[in-house]
Amino acid sequence: MTQESAVRTSKYIKPAREEKIFEKTVVFFLFSLFVMPQYFGLPTPLFDFTLLRMMLILVLFMIIYDDERKVAFADLILHSRLTLVLLPYMFVLLYTMVLRADINAFLNPFLEILSFYLLIYVIHNVLGVEKTVRYLLGFLYLMTILGVVEYAMGRSPFSYLETIKGIYTGRFIRSGNYRIMSSCTHSLGYGLLLVAVAPLSCFDYRKNEVNLLCRPILFLLLLINVFLTGSRSTLSVFLVETLLLFILSSGTNKKKCILAGIVLVAGIAAFLVVFYRTGIAQYILLQFASILDSILGTQYSVLFGGNTEALSSSSNYRDQLKYIFQVKWLNPILGIGRKRSFTSEINGSYIESIDNFYIAEYVRYAYPGLVTYVFFLLFHLGGMIKKCIMDGKAVYKILLVGAGCYAVNLFWVDSLQTLKYLYIIFALYLCQYTEDGRSAEADSGSKYIRSRVNKWR
Repeated sequence: MTQESAVRTSKYIKPAREEKIFEKTVVFFLFSLFVMPQYFGLPTPLFDFTLLRMMLILVLFMIIYDDERKVAFADLILHSRLTLVLLPYMFVLLYTMVLRADINAFLNPFLEILSFYLLIYVIHNVLGVEKTVRYLLGFLYLMTILGVVEYAMGRSPFSYLETIKGIYTGRFIRSGNYRIMSSCTHSLGYGLLLVAVAPLSCFDYRKNEVNLLCRPILFLLLLINVFLTGSRSTLSVFLVETLLLFILSSGTNKKKCILAGIVLVAGIAAFLVVFYRTGIAQYILLQFASILDSILGTQYSVLFGGNTEALSSSSNYRDQLKYIFQVKWLNPILGIGRKRSFTSEINGSYIESIDNFYIAEYVRYAYPGLVTYVFFLLFHLGGMIKKCIMDGKAVYKILLVGAGCYAVNLFWVDSLQTLKYLYIIFALYLCQYTEDGRSAEADSGSKYIRSRVNKWR
């Protein structure tokens, strides 16, 4: 009888080895999502199996194969407020795909959203928020070190992994200087990545506080990488991000940051004076001068090799973007999808690319797509703001700064296949919210709290 009972019980107990294999698979999924380039995988005539897509399929298979995991994942999808928020956007994707005969209009965003759900599941059920953050910081160290190596090489080390043609865009040069892109397809995309996850380097999980000096080497590497992207918008947003993190720091940490900031500025100033005529010094000065020119309408960047015609053209281009909403051949209800490229003459200027995610989303999915996606963003950002006010935990402040600055940066660039980094931030937020709710439930035993937790926000 005892033996029978033991056998019966063992059906519901997973072997430790199986759980370890699943956890290692999950970590590699996270690595493939965060680090590996989209152009690494197996090309096929109908569908490119990138490494991320292969890992996504593998993790899904391991979830579906196990009854307990399958029920938990289905419960997440079916009983989450997130699903209700996403349903209108998914409906827009679906009818755009059908009416425009464009499979990618649905497939690409769907795979990103599926990855988002998987992130929530694996962080909540396998890794936990703290361990996930530790992994992400390790990945960030790797990428920022490789960013410095890339600048020295004049080519991304990830480019040697290109197995799927047509995605890797090659080297980017501005004013004679190479712009790093890491594993992204564009230097602006790498800038978005850095903006989204940089605040994690300032999160002291054990002390539950924001501290710019928590990981000084990583923060310095992030700063160097931001400069080397050659992106004015990235540098501007990163500086604002740093200021916000400084404001959110405690009084003691603020004093240390001020002292470290003085030393850093003095060090940079000394470097620029000593190596003024070198390419790297001119490049750094060009970034600062370009930002000043954008704000003040000056032409200081010319002193450091900037192209006034290019800057003027860029400024005029951005002025014309807002008139895309008035282009008559665009349908305000049905977007053009992703297969068809946008080209139009606006006020005498030809616009062929759209460096503004929100305007690009309007072109792809019209007003319904833009409104429903912005609502999805506000759902998370609003929740983070609420938790910062009510809870005051450092983790919510860190995640809010990263997600908020990323969303702001999208006014100057398209997403460039980097929404997955925003979804990592959102997944961490939702899982931390749920962990806090479970702790409160354990402390109070309240049925009301339990019902709130099960709704996943």
